[in-house]
Amino acid sequence: MRKRLRYGLYTLSGIVSIALLTATTRAAAPPVEQLLPTFLFYCLTAFTMAFSIPLAGGSVSLMPMALAATYFVVGAPMTGWVIVVSAITHAILRLRNAESAGARQALTGIVLPGLTGFNILMHTAAISIGDIVFRALGGKVPLDTVDGTQIIALITFGVIYIVVNYVLAGVHLAQKELGGIATFLRSVPNLIFFEGGPMVFAPMTAAIYTHLGLTYFLFYALSLAISSLIAHHLGMTTRRLERRVKELDTLQAVGKTLSASLEIETVLWDIYTEVTKLMPAQVFYVALYEADSAEVTFPLVIEHGQRAHWPSVKGGRGLTEYVLQTQHPLLLNGKINIQLERLGVEPRGKEAACWLGTPLIAGNESLGVIALQSYESPDAYDPSHQEILTTIAVQAAVAIQNARLYARTDEALARRVQELDSILRTTSNGILLLDLNGNVMAVNRALAGLLDVSEPDLFHYRFREPHNGEPGLGSLLDYPPAQFHRDGAAILAGEMTQRQDLVVLGPHRKHTERTLTPVRDDTGLVTGWLFIFRDMTEEVELARLKNDTTNMLVHDLRSPLTLVSASLDLMEEAFATQNAEQFHKLAWVAKQGSDRILSMINQLLEISRLESGQMPVEYEWVDIAALINETIARFAPLATSVQIGLTVDIVDGIPKVLADPHLIRRVLNNLLDNAIKFTPNGGQVTIRARRDLSQDTPGARISISDTGPGIAPEDYKRLFTKFQQVTAIRGRRRGTGLGLAFCKLAVEAHAGQIWVESAPGAGSTFVFILPGVA
Repeated sequence: MRKRLRYGLYTLSGIVSIALLTATTRAAAPPVEQLLPTFLFYCLTAFTMAFSIPLAGGSVSLMPMALAATYFVVGAPMTGWVIVVSAITHAILRLRNAESAGARQALTGIVLPGLTGFNILMHTAAISIGDIVFRALGGKVPLDTVDGTQIIALITFGVIYIVVNYVLAGVHLAQKELGGIATFLRSVPNLIFFEGGPMVFAPMTAAIYTHLGLTYFLFYALSLAISSLIAHHLGMTTRRLERRVKELDTLQAVGKTLSASLEIETVLWDIYTEVTKLMPAQVFYVALYEADSAEVTFPLVIEHGQRAHWPSVKGGRGLTEYVLQTQHPLLLNGKINIQLERLGVEPRGKEAACWLGTPLIAGNESLGVIALQSYESPDAYDPSHQEILTTIAVQAAVAIQNARLYARTDEALARRVQELDSILRTTSNGILLLDLNGNVMAVNRALAGLLDVSEPDLFHYRFREPHNGEPGLGSLLDYPPAQFHRDGAAILAGEMTQRQDLVVLGPHRKHTERTLTPVRDDTGLVTGWLFIFRDMTEEVELARLKNDTTNMLVHDLRSPLTLVSASLDLMEEAFATQNAEQFHKLAWVAKQGSDRILSMINQLLEISRLESGQMPVEYEWVDIAALINETIARFAPLATSVQIGLTVDIVDGIPKVLADPHLIRRVLNNLLDNAIKFTPNGGQVTIRARRDLSQDTPGARISISDTGPGIAPEDYKRLFTKFQQVTAIRGRRRGTGLGLAFCKLAVEAHAGQIWVESAPGAGSTFVFILPGVA
């Protein structure tokens, strides 16, 4: 719409100029003798206009000099008519000589009348303003003589003509296209040289006609015409040569640029950069064909200089798919939709005025399409553009194929590296990969944690003896380098397939299974060594615990069983001798032994049921103070017998808790029994009970403190594990290692907590909390 308005205003300005000329001519009719020179100068002006010399930003010709000479002979009104007729003649010739249908379409409608009108306005305005200034400075028309006053007027006329002409031309180019005014300004020096310079010959041309006559003028005009024709052809030849040189330079640059990168994104952007150096591209895109999915993607789309996104197309019938199928370049200009219908191609998106596309072919495979299009100029591209774009596409296809192969290889390698990295990071086993020289090639986080050495630092270790105070890799792995080399040689000789040892590694002294195995390539050649480290600490601890438990059970069960067995033997003798008193005494001893065995078995069963959640918890409201007092009364005689004081500290207001009194009584019994067992004679055991305010609903907090030897912090976790005892601490009697495990399970069955607070030599305090009920 903006373009149509602009050219409409140009057309209107031309019509107004013609109307003013008509009015001026009618007001002062020119003499008949001016008709011949007017016609002659029209022929000269039209010829110079038709055979202009192409230049960046437009074209140059001798037309300004011819019009100035016309003015100096016949004056402004008749020069105006020369401008009008010459502009119309030039428009007709331009339309007739258009090289393509697209060029002709570009001049149809309002465009050609607008350009013609603007040419009339531009030159008539320059002549009219120049005429006013020329006459004001004392200039006379027709030009008879040239004196000092005339020279100043002539120079001023020429300057004003050129300035007005170029200002109006600059306004037109600024509105026509982005960057047009910049291109025009860069070409102004050349325009002034080629058009302003010859203006000095305008007075001479006029003088030849007025003083030497028609014959000399015709010879002079003929020489000017021949000069214009020669200059025109030289200019066209030079322009073609410059364009060809630029194309060859660009092709060479394309080859270098495309071979410099294997990144598909970089390759595509380089293609766009080089193509747009040679031809305009309102829209430029590269389409790639994905054979696996039969889909056309658009990884690079540039619209009006900005990057855009086009969705991929599957099973389409557009121009891109047509070029892909035919594998031939295609140039469309003019009425594109009509041509699309003839080709059987579906229109897609906004209709272009000109479209150029060429396939990207590697071998017989169509990789994609490079395409350009213009929405405004039907003559934006011609066969020479098609030829150069096809040449670029050949190089681009090779670069894209190489980039694709590289991307696939890189993607596969990245996937393999990611898989290996995932394995290394997720496996709980330590992994260490060495080359044949003993250099670290790969290591995982599990091994770094096992050795307490960071992963980056491990890469600096070598399989060598300690050097300059720095431990070698052999020291870290408890694997002397000499032994490593002997084992490696044995594996290479086929004496064994791998070497496996149980070692203790790291500052935490982890029991570790170390396995050395060779790394072989596809041919079976050994290319490195792989170490696998499996943490065996838990297995070793379980084995030790199994042995300890077995020994403990054997010891704890054998003693009461021996007692029962011996009592039964003695009961048999007492029965034979009729010694009733001794018989009853032995029966009591046998019962005590069997009760102890039964108690141990019951404890094991209860712990097992608590661990599996099968132990029924019979809740009822329990008075904690009463339960503590009952426990104290039961253990008071035992404490008195070993001179241990029992202290009870129960504050008022402890709420009743919902609990199983049998289980809580057992917890109190076990904790108090342990406190008395490990407190030396004359010591003190204190039981405290408080309100627990750590939860939203107040509960009960019970603690039992003793003045025994205390417990080291590293032994805290072992205390509440089955069959675990602190070997460094001896009590009055040996325990089973089940009491504290039972306490922990029983308290946690009530959603409570239990822990120990202790230090060596400072006694111990066992604390447990029973939560309140809202």
